[in-house]
Amino acid sequence: MTGRHDLDQRLLMHRRRFLGLLAGSTGALVLGACSDGSSGSSTTSTTAAVPPAEGIDADPFALGVASGDPDPRSVVLWTRLVVDPLADDGWGGIGEVDHAVRWEVATDEGFDDVVASGLEPAPAELGHSVHVTVDGLAAGTGYWYRFQIGEFTSPVGRTRTAPADDDAVDQLTLAFASCQLRTAGAWSAYPHLVDDEPDLVLFLGDYVYEYPGGEGETAVPLDDEPQTLADYRLLYGAYKRDAGLQAAHAVAPWVVTWDDHEVENNYAAGVPEDDDDAPGFDERRRAAYQAFWEHHPLRIDPPADDGSLQVHRSLRWGTLAEVFVLDGRQFRSDQVCGDQVATNRRECPEIDDEDRTMLGAEQEAWLDEGLTGSDATWKVLAQQTVMKALVLGDIVLNVDQWDGYPAARARLLRTIEQEGVDNVVVLTGDIHAAGAADLRSPDANADGPVVAAELVGTSISSPGFGSLVDGLDLSPLGLAYANFADHGYARCTVTPETWRCEFVVVDDLTDGAAASVDATVEIAAGTPGVRRV
Repeated sequence: MTGRHDLDQRLLMHRRRFLGLLAGSTGALVLGACSDGSSGSSTTSTTAAVPPAEGIDADPFALGVASGDPDPRSVVLWTRLVVDPLADDGWGGIGEVDHAVRWEVATDEGFDDVVASGLEPAPAELGHSVHVTVDGLAAGTGYWYRFQIGEFTSPVGRTRTAPADDDAVDQLTLAFASCQLRTAGAWSAYPHLVDDEPDLVLFLGDYVYEYPGGEGETAVPLDDEPQTLADYRLLYGAYKRDAGLQAAHAVAPWVVTWDDHEVENNYAAGVPEDDDDAPGFDERRRAAYQAFWEHHPLRIDPPADDGSLQVHRSLRWGTLAEVFVLDGRQFRSDQVCGDQVATNRRECPEIDDEDRTMLGAEQEAWLDEGLTGSDATWKVLAQQTVMKALVLGDIVLNVDQWDGYPAARARLLRTIEQEGVDNVVVLTGDIHAAGAADLRSPDANADGPVVAAELVGTSISSPGFGSLVDGLDLSPLGLAYANFADHGYARCTVTPETWRCEFVVVDDLTDGAAASVDATVEIAAGTPGVRRV
């Protein structure tokens, strides 16, 4: 795998090469100067020649376009040149040949008022992926964008910048989603999310699953679980070719984090789910991390020389909200007691080891500093696994969740409580169920003070486990809302006074399925408890 230093140098080489080839035929050429290897960065340009599409004889924008990680002056634009999303060699039907694209950003959908444009390499070694950080934009403003190569023009995407950090924002509309197993059926939630036209979409992990199979449009045509970069590129191609997913990416900027299935089920840092898979797992994880970076509009560097990828980051939405995007996989301690469902706590004393971590020491310190230093009204944790204790007597239902890391959870909640961090909202995926709950002081009993709120979004398509909980008395869990059966997403309206969340569910996983609001909850600023409305 290619390390970050090598990528930095090669991206610079690609830019110089394309600059030399194309500058002579264009009046004003802007090619993004890159400071960190993660993307180009450009200001306004009046003209830029469209690069040739040598050897490309079909639409290379088969995976659509996306934008993400907005800040007040810039946003990251993404595409990947692919004519065959299911090509098993990893080159998307284009071959191991470098290309470049022209990109444009406009204030109108017809591109009559283009405010920024330029050229960006689409190197073969990065799967012909394109990451452009477009700088110099106006804060809190909507834009349209597109890409061009040869005679081909991409679909048009819509994006927006974040408000200025000190802007007293009246409202933020956001959606959050997770867990979209391709082979489970149609992603019928996405057309409804598109109709909502949110300001921002948060995706909380399990964007792809490592499982092959399926038929027709939902097929993942791998012979076995992915192991190589070519395998993972095919996996993303099978997922991102979906028209509904592409439309959802094109309607608003996304902020994406991962969970486990982007590599394999329930892996922990460098430890695979099955010990027998340990040989070769490091290379598999490197390939998966590289593919993750290649397929999302991320404001982060590509993988480092050791294969690591810094996914945790934060973004701000004026004075209204600060979002802390967490990585609960790459640095966590291994799951205890064989990672068994329904673990008896008395038979698993190591679960209470104070040194166990979900985030790793560096990320824990970063989060503590960010939470205690934030002056935003709402502090949002965009993360993966359920933080609320789901324990029945001595039985811990799932040690892959924060229940398997109680000391780490206590450290976080104790910081929130003792430092007086108010209006903390934890957004969660992973569990294929929807829910809402209070998070209480770790130093009190079950009726102790509430210090934060947790909202859990159900899966886009991954199977739930409603039949497993039918007939169980879940009242001891203290949930304000729970739905273990349906699929969908959550949409939130955030104001300085109230966080309102509607849990949207679809009738089934077929194209055109209807959607409805299953429940609505609210959190009042200054009062951390969740209430049904």
